Amino acid sequence: MQPVDSPISLETFQNAVQQWCQDATNIKTIWRNQSAPLPDYPFASLMVISGPTPVSSHWETRTTFDEERLLREIEYNTCVPCTFVISVQFYIALQDSRNPGYAATQYAARAQSALRMPSYIDHFRSNSIAVNNTGTVQNIDQLIHDAYVSRANIDVTFGAPLNAYEYVTYIEQVEISNTDDSEVEIDTTVSL
Repeated sequence: MQPVDSPISLETFQNAVQQWCQDATNIKTIWRNQSAPLPDYPFASLMVISGPTPVSSHWETRTTFDEERLLREIEYNTCVPCTFVISVQFYIALQDSRNPGYAATQYAARAQSALRMPSYIDHFRSNSIAVNNTGTVQNIDQLIHDAYVSRANIDVTFGAPLNAYEYVTYIEQVEISNTDDSEVEIDTTVSL
C-alpha cells in the first residue's frame, strides 16, 4: 500500500468543496442544515449524502513524536482513503436577474464542467482531494408556496484521505524476569 502523504480534516474537505461550487457558479453556496435559514435566491447548497466511506480495508497508521510531549505521549495517527458523495443543489427563483434565462440546470452544468478545468483540478489536488465522478445534472424543479423555483442537483463523488489521531502514552519501564535456572544475573528494571 502506498503511504498517504497529506491526510486532511473533514473541515478542510468541506471548505475546499464549498469554495469550488461558489467560485465556479458565482452564487452563494451553503452547507445544508435543517435548522439554518435559506439565503436569498439564487444559491447552491451542499450536503454529504454518503461518506466518509473507506475505499480500502488497509488503514495506514503512523506514530510520531511531538517534541513537547516527547517524554509523556506519542501521537497515534490513522489515515484512511475515503469517498464522499456530495449532493449539490441549485435554487433559482422565477428568473435570475443577474443571468436572465439561466435555469438551475445551467448553474449545475457550469459547476460540473469546472470540475474538469485545470485550475479546479489543481485546487482540489492542493487540498489532497480527488474528483472521482462528476455526476449527472438532474432537473428537480419545484413549486414552493405560490412560486415556481428552478432547481437542479448533481451528486459528485470525491476522494480524500482523512485522518484521526489521539495521543497515547508509551511504555516507560519494563520489568524483566529470569525464568532460566542459570545463575546469570539480570537487571530486572529497564528504563526506556
